[in-house]
Amino acid sequence: MGSPVNHLRRLAWRGLAALPAPVRELANLPVRRRADAELRSLSSMPPAGRRVYLGPWNTAGQAYAWARAAERHLPDVAAQNLHAHRSGTPSPFRYPADHQLSVLAQRGHVREIHGERVLREATHVLFESGRPVLADLHAGSMLDDVPALEEARIGHAVLYHGSEIRDLRAHAEAYPHSPFRARWDDYLTTLQRVVERNAAELRRYAGPVLVSTPDLLDVLPEATWLPLVVDVDAFAGAAAGPALDRPRPVVLHAPSNPRLKGTEAVERVLEGMQSAGLVEYRRLSGVPHEQMAAFVADADVVVDQVVLGNPGVLLAETLAAGRLAVAHLAPGVRDRMAAADVGLGGDGVVPVVEADPDTLEEALLAVVTDRAGHAELAARGPSWARRHHDGVRAAQVLERVLLSGG
Repeated sequence: MGSPVNHLRRLAWRGLAALPAPVRELANLPVRRRADAELRSLSSMPPAGRRVYLGPWNTAGQAYAWARAAERHLPDVAAQNLHAHRSGTPSPFRYPADHQLSVLAQRGHVREIHGERVLREATHVLFESGRPVLADLHAGSMLDDVPALEEARIGHAVLYHGSEIRDLRAHAEAYPHSPFRARWDDYLTTLQRVVERNAAELRRYAGPVLVSTPDLLDVLPEATWLPLVVDVDAFAGAAAGPALDRPRPVVLHAPSNPRLKGTEAVERVLEGMQSAGLVEYRRLSGVPHEQMAAFVADADVVVDQVVLGNPGVLLAETLAAGRLAVAHLAPGVRDRMAAADVGLGGDGVVPVVEADPDTLEEALLAVVTDRAGHAELAARGPSWARRHHDGVRAAQVLERVLLSGG
């Protein structure tokens, strides 16, 4: 349910929309002025030979992280990202972004003020989830921006995070524990509709395609994997000692979307093990992201997801912190991760304990029984995170796929 404030706001806008056009425009004027002032306050791009603009969603803070990676690890690059808010209620996660655009600001002259600035200043654009960056940031399509970008000789590519492009029916066929095998409700029906819209628009898009997790290469074989970026130093530095060194291991589960993480199965196992005195179970929700390093580091084991088969941001953060990561990684996904690691000079051992709803309890009982062996596996995490998720590898992909024009 939405907040009472948002409900009242929607009622007010509906009432305004019912007024005659001249009256409506006059009533809109103060709002437009405030919106346009916010649009004009967005900072200009720093000077550089190559200037990248990413947006508009900043999912899990990754667009901001990729922007920083490009600036730190590539020559003559400046980058900015846009987070266009979809609700008047602030997100509890509070990921940083170069440009935060409120719901109010999006009622202003977005194309004329913000969009024109992007066209003047950017040399490259990365569309998140197939959405545009110049205007109509949620309902529009990246295809709406392409003519203006190409006229301005701005290079572009599109990036998909997962649920907006992963076909639910195909996932249900390929994954025995897929969350999309259950009886569909309005949520899943709407999600599939979004996927079908994005897939149709992608078929009409001629630019490069990137995906943030290796499982999506099964969905989009033509895409390039752009690794997730996390603050490895912050997570590694937050850990006071090795994992699994206390009498009763602390097991953390922090689902961003319980339905897509298999939380019901996770809690059934962990609550049973906690009742038996084998573990201490902690579930997190709504925690601001700046506090996550402390919470992850204070755990011994982190159960990420057991149904989707993909490695997400929390998994990368868990590895960086040297905690034992537990997740379901499909065999092909694990193979891709191992091959990428060998290519970076690693040994190809993915330091993640495999578990699905049927095997989670067995996997965690093995952890409790063999703490030393699993502590050794957890200790491999920080070096894995530095090889894959410190931003260097992501910057190299951006260079090759987007910035070099190749």
